[in-house]
Amino acid sequence: MRYVLILPLFLSACATFPALEGTISDAARQAPYADLTPLPPLPAASGDDQAALQARIDALQARAARIRRIDIGALQ
Repeated sequence: MRYVLILPLFLSACATFPALEGTISDAARQAPYADLTPLPPLPAASGDDQAALQARIDALQARAARIRRIDIGALQ
């Protein structure tokens, strides 16, 4: 079963790949690079977003505290 995962790797080593030389036209080679534009700034977090984020943090910390209190030995 473990050899089935390696089989595609060996099969791909025997594949022939198309030639890439000469596939770009001279016009494309002489074209200028595209202009890079910066991303727009992120919107500022509002008070509601901060409160929701803090509520989520508190809920996750409470859940972590409950998980820490579980006696793993009693579960086995």
